[in-house]
This record gives sequence, C-alpha cells and structure tokens, in this order.
Amino acid sequence: MADTFAYCLKHGILGVGWRVDEIGATKDWDTFYKIATNVYDNLRACTYIRNRVHEGDLVWTRDTQGNYYLARVLSGWEYFTTEGSQGKGSGVDIGNVFRVAFELVTIDEVPGKVVACFRPRRTIQAIRDSTVITYTKFLWNQRAKKAIYEFDRTLVDNTDIFSLLDSEEVEDLVFLYLQWKNWYVVPNSRKADTMAFEYEVICPKTGGHAQVQVKTGYTSLNLEKYKNSTFRVILFQSNDLYCGKLTPNVTCISRNELENFLKRAEWLPARYRNKMNMLNTLDRKRSNSTNESNREVMSIP
Repeated sequence: MADTFAYCLKHGILGVGWRVDEIGATKDWDTFYKIATNVYDNLRACTYIRNRVHEGDLVWTRDTQGNYYLARVLSGWEYFTTEGSQGKGSGVDIGNVFRVAFELVTIDEVPGKVVACFRPRRTIQAIRDSTVITYTKFLWNQRAKKAIYEFDRTLVDNTDIFSLLDSEEVEDLVFLYLQWKNWYVVPNSRKADTMAFEYEVICPKTGGHAQVQVKTGYTSLNLEKYKNSTFRVILFQSNDLYCGKLTPNVTCISRNELENFLKRAEWLPARYRNKMNMLNTLDRKRSNSTNESNREVMSIP
C-alpha cells in the first residue's frame, strides 16, 4: 500500500487495481471491460470510477502513515500502467485511475465526517453532506488562492459546524466546554467499556459530580431514561433532539450554547478554529451578498 500511494503521488493519479496483462494504457473503456471480465468477477469499483468520477470533482484520500490529501480531479477514468506497476512482482497495485492534483492537508483541516468515511472498508464512496461539500470547496480555493469553486447558496445557508466534527471531536468539545464552566473530567472515567456515558465530571466549587452523554447526527436522547438516576446527568445532542420530560437531575446543553462557545473561545485547538473560520468567512460572504441584494432592490426606480 505504501508503494502504491507513493506511485500515485509521483504520477498524479488515484484509482484502484484490477490490472490486466494484455493492456498497458488505454482510455477505451469497452476494450478494458471486455478483457477484464474474463479475469475478474467483480469490477464495481472500476465501473464506479468510470461513471461517477469527473473532471473538477474533489476527492479525499490518505496514505498509510495517516496523512490526509485533498485531490482535484483533472480527467476521468483511464487504464494506466507503467514499468513500475506491471508484473506480478510489483509492489504497486493500481491500473484503473483518474488524474489529479494533490494538496497535503493537516488532520486539523479534515472534516470529521470525512475521517469517519475511511472506517468502512469501501474502495471509494460519495460524501453527501452539504457542509462537508462546502468546506471542501472552500479549502481547495484557499490552497489555490483563487475562487475555482462557486458555492451553492443553498449549501452555504445550511452549513453546519457539527458536520465538520467527528463524534470524538464533539465529545472533546463538550469536555472543554464543561471545564470552561468549572466542571473537570475524571480521566479514568473515559473508557470504552463505560456503557451509558462518555465520562464523569466533578465540580471543585460544589463537590458535585455528573455523568455526561454526547450524541451527534440524528440520534435523539430520551430524557425519561435518566429520571430515576441517583446522580446528575449532563446531555448534549448536536441537533437538539431531546424527547421526554426534563427532570431536576438532568441538564441539557443546547446546540446554540456550544456554538457560541466555539465562536468565543479563541484558545481552542486548531481543528476547531480552522473550521469555525471557514463558517465565519461564509457568513460574511452571505451577509455581503444580502446587503448587495438590498442595495440593488433599493435602487430600482
């Protein structure tokens, strides 16, 4: 895998294997497909690239060391091999490719949902999240230092900071927020075998303690579940999806509360500040666009 990725960087390509000995290089899909179907039972990944990957698309990828890259597609499918990738003794397994321009990015710049997409064992998949799409275009424009990608107004209006953070980043954000509010996390309580909660927090001023539960996406939190708890419970759901009756021992952190904390706390790690900076930039563009639109309406005789 390391040799294959180094080969991709050298040649400016991304893709998959499914090599055939009879062809060195071609852009004729029918020729490749006819030969390859005699060798392989499943060519879904190759077909996906041929049908779905187009010039101008943006692709996230990573190497075997965990470094992330953003790549802009320069051309569609082709079958491409060289002396370095041919033969059974080659450590390079790639043939069905598309040409790209690479940009190395830091982990702090990678949206949480992108990181999560690398967990399932899929060769290639689409990411259908409006915030991730907007952020990815924004990041490429920053790297290119020019507006290569325009932003769909609908996508800009629906940008969501919590789509840019993975579940662990949201847990950490709640962790930092609670410490800012004078609650301190008990490190030993943050274990994978803790069934119902992420961690325990204590308040030095009052001596109180609470268990914390965090949910992202559209998984709701049922308040009734905690009504008989003998301890205090602090909950956060990134879309404010709470159901059931609130009881005195339960506290819900609102989405708006945590968003405001993100905007104010300039000391937060870069992974949060980078993503908030993007949203703030888009907000300014949206505001300027609205003001410009209002001026145009006002100037009509």
